[in-house]
Amino acid sequence: MSKAPKNYKNHKVGGETFALLDLDCRDVEVRVLEEMDAGVQVYYDRRWGATGIFSEWALAKENRGKFEGKNILALGAGIGLETLVFAKLGAHVWLNDLAPVALEMCVEQLEANGLTNYTVLLGKCEEVPLPKTLDLAVGCFFIYNKTTAAAMSGFLERFPKEVILVNENLDPFPKWLAEQEREVVSVFEDGAARCVSIAASER
Repeated sequence: MSKAPKNYKNHKVGGETFALLDLDCRDVEVRVLEEMDAGVQVYYDRRWGATGIFSEWALAKENRGKFEGKNILALGAGIGLETLVFAKLGAHVWLNDLAPVALEMCVEQLEANGLTNYTVLLGKCEEVPLPKTLDLAVGCFFIYNKTTAAAMSGFLERFPKEVILVNENLDPFPKWLAEQEREVVSVFEDGAARCVSIAASER
């Protein structure tokens, strides 16, 4: 990739180079703060360590097949690095979040990397219409309190296919995992990052 566009920084992960929005840039920060001031109660992606570790894992040669050619739903997409990975590897990525400005910037970041195979799904993951063509859903640092744990439970009730979650091991996450009826398979643990697969349901 050539020189990053204005307000972006080049970032290497898994042998790939992506242009990432500089979240410390004043122009970007102002948009985030204005949305928070408007009452959107979300945590913006500050390049969580767990997301970076997951992206490295997903881009590894032996793991790419999990995502290549798939229709992927990015839960709590924010302005996340993982959305670039999904668009790079997958057939199509659906971007879901509660924050309109986060999704706007996510789209800008995808297009800055020449990636246009996306659809925006603004709203609660347990309520938004889901395309029947989805193969997989992935949430990076999605569960961090009771509200987000309840949202994920609601999502699982309506999404019978596999869900991959990568999270820092905050108390709500292992507690939520222990309550699941669907099979939970450990994918990897790397420092603060814990990745699991929630198996597809039988229905």
